[in-house]
Amino acid sequence: MVPLTIAGNLFIWLVIAAFLYIFKGKSYAVYYLSLLLIIWLVVYGIKSLFMVPRPETGRILVDAAGYSFPSSHTALAFGTASFLHPVSGKSSYLFWIFAIMMGVSRIIVGVHYTSDVIAGAIAGIILGYAGLLLYPAFVRKVNRFRID
Repeated sequence: MVPLTIAGNLFIWLVIAAFLYIFKGKSYAVYYLSLLLIIWLVVYGIKSLFMVPRPETGRILVDAAGYSFPSSHTALAFGTASFLHPVSGKSSYLFWIFAIMMGVSRIIVGVHYTSDVIAGAIAGIILGYAGLLLYPAFVRKVNRFRID
């Protein structure tokens, strides 16, 4: 679980963006990274609002700074699963399993409470789905200003 929780820092999101760039195109990859930035900003805004301290005991090989509620790793994982669900076909369940494992790993390594992970999952699903709904408008805007 420790490698999974560490991979969620930045590496895994860049790998997914690279695959999106290769298989879905530049605009999809850029939009995905923009969506992750928005999720991260919203979650950190919520963290600053609630200022819930992290668990003091039970940390396993991972240290985390800042506030606990909600889990940004979990929000990013569930946002990714929500956003990529329609385009990933039969393998979409892998993104959901990854998101669940990310949330569970944050509890197991002792850097989040269960409520942090649940709130992160809810925020990620809502924001990921909103990003999915707004993607066609983004494409229309980009295509309108595209110079061929």
